[in-house]
Amino acid sequence: MKFIVMGVPEGEDFPSFEKEIFISLAELALIMGWKNDEDPLHDYLLTEQHITAIEKACSIKLPANLNFFLTSYD
Repeated sequence: MKFIVMGVPEGEDFPSFEKEIFISLAELALIMGWKNDEDPLHDYLLTEQHITAIEKACSIKLPANLNFFLTSYD
């Protein structure tokens, strides 16, 4: 499974930023608090806590002033 973080400007509907993140399902499940096998199949609005943990785990820095969402695909 592959994961993408999308950044959407406030008041808009489409992302202006997309980045595939390279992280294991197990590590991301800990960050996101997932408990069920189907949890990774949904899209999520990321909190500041999620963003900080993902940045640290993936050694990346996401742009400021965007609403971030997490999505997945096979």
